[in-house]
Amino acid sequence: MLHAMRKGASGWLAKGLLLLLVASFAVWGIGGDMLTSSVGSNVIEVGKTRVSLGEFQRDYQRNLNILSQRFGTQLTQEQARQFGLAQMTINQIASRALIAEKTRSMGLNADDDAIRNVIRSQPAFQNQFNQFDRIMFEQFLAQNGYSEAQYVEIVRNNITGEQLFGSLPLGIAEAPAPLTDTIYGFIGEKRSADYINILDSSIGFAPAPTDEELQTLVDDNPENYTAPEYRKISYILLTPASVAAETEISDDELQADYEARKEEFDIPEKRTVQQMIFETEDAAKAAQAKITEGQSFADVAMSDLQLTTTDINLGVVSPNDLLPELQGPIFALQKDAVTEPVKTVLGWHLATVTDIEPGEARSFADVKDDLKQELQLQRSHDLLYDRAAKLEDEFAGGATLADAAQTLGFKVVTTDWIDANGLQKSGDAAADLPQSPGFLSEAFARTTEDEPEVSELAGGGYYSLAVNAVEDAAVKPLAEVKDQAIQDWQNSWRHQETVKKAEALQDRLEKGESLEAIAAELSLPVQTSTAALRNEMEGELSPAALEDLFTLQPGAYGVSVNKEGNGTLLYGLNQVIPADPETDKEMFTQISGRIMNSLRAGIVAEYENHLQKEIGMSVKEELIQEYF
Repeated sequence: MLHAMRKGASGWLAKGLLLLLVASFAVWGIGGDMLTSSVGSNVIEVGKTRVSLGEFQRDYQRNLNILSQRFGTQLTQEQARQFGLAQMTINQIASRALIAEKTRSMGLNADDDAIRNVIRSQPAFQNQFNQFDRIMFEQFLAQNGYSEAQYVEIVRNNITGEQLFGSLPLGIAEAPAPLTDTIYGFIGEKRSADYINILDSSIGFAPAPTDEELQTLVDDNPENYTAPEYRKISYILLTPASVAAETEISDDELQADYEARKEEFDIPEKRTVQQMIFETEDAAKAAQAKITEGQSFADVAMSDLQLTTTDINLGVVSPNDLLPELQGPIFALQKDAVTEPVKTVLGWHLATVTDIEPGEARSFADVKDDLKQELQLQRSHDLLYDRAAKLEDEFAGGATLADAAQTLGFKVVTTDWIDANGLQKSGDAAADLPQSPGFLSEAFARTTEDEPEVSELAGGGYYSLAVNAVEDAAVKPLAEVKDQAIQDWQNSWRHQETVKKAEALQDRLEKGESLEAIAAELSLPVQTSTAALRNEMEGELSPAALEDLFTLQPGAYGVSVNKEGNGTLLYGLNQVIPADPETDKEMFTQISGRIMNSLRAGIVAEYENHLQKEIGMSVKEELIQEYF
């Protein structure tokens, strides 16, 4: 059926869990008790931990934002699917839930002092004086979409997770030195080359190929001259738009739903808050006394903590944005009043409220349009599901796509010839194809004999398709591709000539002539490449030339295609720079750490498998895929 559960959870737990533990706070911490959601369906269950679709969506969105920041552009949902973001989010949630379940059962915990020390010791939050910087901390929270309370809970779970995993990799205190030295020596070596670049265009005239030569070129490179497979497809498409007329909601229905859920629509009170955090209660009380004596909150922040008004400003917050200990005191204040010193895991707080935005009980008129849209969407999903179920029942009874459509009154759309990218033979995109990543894949995976099935659209809705006809991929006749083949043949001929020329010059070099003399003869400059690691993508040399350069002995020369693919390089060694851990401690440390983590990962993986069996877990992957 449409929502059949796919069994088995053992294939997706992240195998680099310990790496994530050491490298990033953001992996663990947001359990089911931290987030609330109006979505009732649980998509992940680990022991007693339940993760709703709404919670999953928030983690998914946070991961999407982080990836977008790293790539410097907002990734689309299609790009997120290509990255496997939904699966990555499942991995993260399931891993931290397993850890949380196990640490709770073992009674592991972290006190406030330990949490505060961890936060304050993080390099990401320290200024140039190696002191905890509140501004850097708040910037991190804002960039990653966390409130203080959420991040404190993340750190708490990290600490208990480290307690759990810290005892596993016994006997592996450090990476084996011979292994580290060998790998570092290989990876860290740099080389540079002296080279000349012989362009294919320098060959000039190229002869006209015969038809036999062109046909050989086509036969040897069929992928360049092949028409793709084409298919004619018929499909039924059930979308929210197709049932829009049946999803009208009366005002009486809207009013009844509003009354039943009235509290959901109210806007909570918000306050503009400034705060100072002190190491000790005495320091906080001393600052409070200065404010009581008439100094301003901002002046005391500057004199006692060297913080500007910008530094102490928390902005507009609701109660849920604050640590639990601060919620009551701050939201009980009158405007411009100051709290008593309040202790949290971050230290001793003084806070003041500079503005108050009262909460608002939103009326039916205020929320009517949003409520109508929500109920229409819900009703359209119900209607679409019902229609998809009826369509599936028709198929189960042996009906063809056309028969089922006629019985149920559904529209069948038939395409002209299209390829796997949705393009017609003219090269134009076929109009009105379902915008779902799985549609074309399914259309080109099925045969004309397959019985139709109902599939779900990523954005909501369903489709079913049948393959009417298949035109196999085939090499085009020479007459159709002759112009392209002539150009390709002549380009290839010129490149082969530059290779022959370079190889002849290589023989002269190996007999004692100098690269400078040959370059002068060709009126070409001798260039020197930047010293590069063997796997560097940047630089003047092509990957093939760089790879070959690391095989050359002093006095030897190589020939490879240039980086642009339009010529041939002739090169020899300029300099070999051995890897030196004293001058590149960062890389050496990274390699040692990777080896260490790799050794530990095997132990952790075995323990994860044990936890899965001990605690138990399930994932509603189809429900997740329906939305993501």
